[in-house]
Amino acid sequence: MSSCKRQEEGVLRSHDCVLIYRSEAERDDSHTPDGNVIRLTTKMLTVKRLEEFNTCCPSGQLEKMAFFQCMEEVEKVQCFLEESSSEQDSRSGQNEAKEQVWSHPGLTETAPAKDERTAPPTGDAPAPPAPFDHRIVTAKQAAVNSFYTVSRTEILGGGRFGRVHKCEEKATGLKLAAKIIRTRGTKDKDEVKNEISVMNQLDHVNLVQLYDAFESKNDIVLVMEYVDGGELFDRIIDDNCNLTEFDTILFIRQICEGIRHMHQMNILHLDLKPENILCVNRDTKQIKIIDFGLARRYKPREKLKVNFGTPEFLAPEVVNYDFVSFPTDMWSVGVIAYMLLSGLSPFLGDSDAETLNNILACRWDLEDAEFQDISEEAREFIAKLLVKEKSWRVSASEALKHPWLSDRELHSRLSAQKMKNCCSDGQGPVAK
Repeated sequence: MSSCKRQEEGVLRSHDCVLIYRSEAERDDSHTPDGNVIRLTTKMLTVKRLEEFNTCCPSGQLEKMAFFQCMEEVEKVQCFLEESSSEQDSRSGQNEAKEQVWSHPGLTETAPAKDERTAPPTGDAPAPPAPFDHRIVTAKQAAVNSFYTVSRTEILGGGRFGRVHKCEEKATGLKLAAKIIRTRGTKDKDEVKNEISVMNQLDHVNLVQLYDAFESKNDIVLVMEYVDGGELFDRIIDDNCNLTEFDTILFIRQICEGIRHMHQMNILHLDLKPENILCVNRDTKQIKIIDFGLARRYKPREKLKVNFGTPEFLAPEVVNYDFVSFPTDMWSVGVIAYMLLSGLSPFLGDSDAETLNNILACRWDLEDAEFQDISEEAREFIAKLLVKEKSWRVSASEALKHPWLSDRELHSRLSAQKMKNCCSDGQGPVAK
């Protein structure tokens, strides 16, 4: 039965959607889908949800198996369509403006001049770009101290890799951050070079940018954009930082913007957590995602499994050592949203084993007192991400269209409530 015939009879399988689009693309290698094809294919992709699938096809086991087997291809086509759509917007001079438009009613959509740098924003404005143009970096066989003054006392952070120091470029005085990664052999060096390769492909205001790199016998130094607002994790645990639901919306929206760009570039972060999200400064809600050391390029035909990450934020498929894909990152977004709204970790147990068991059982709820005043939109948003079957989770693009992140009326109401609470607490009408 042909794909068109299936549509006429109301019997359409999700893998037919992929084949329909491919048949269009294969006619011309340089083919760029026009608006009609994109709309048609996007409409057909809506059958990827199981409940919609069941309304089109018999609910037999074979059809369900076919549905799940083709999900990776559906995700691939969907990302391609989003990327193509973004390229069309860019050609019309509107894409950059759309990146900077938020759902807050005070912002309007304007197209900036080419290469124009916007002033450092405040409040709920987009994060500022790096103070340098995007670069393609290769590690130099030279000493970092020949080009940069690396502070040994101003340590910005650290972890399994080593430490991040504040540094300054000698030629320009530009303030940057030097991530010094210990490498004990070829395998360690290859992992860091993978991080460099990943960062070379990522050019987005919510993703920290790479400026330079140096390789020596025992370490590799990544010189990156300097961000001095501290970790998002610090705001979660700070009793003096009273995060509101509106604040959380601003944070999560930017995280989804950055992850959407990564997924459009076919890259998975695989280590999303509040410690890997930096605030641009201590007075606004602008963020940048960091640490691409565990990131991997996603190739649908090469099934990817990983066995690393932080237990609290691992998706069920990682715990089960099953195949990972774009929804794996979205699970972590759901965990971060839960934590920002409540200050609680949804799956944390008394031990790593208990935490992992909670994840596999998808055992979480919104019954704690901290969720008492949370909107229904926020509850639904989390419920669409913390789903054990990864194919049912919303994508980054879908998350950005969810009412919790896109409804202007809701945002106005939550923003007004925040201002009211600030005034009643004697803080004055100044957003944190």
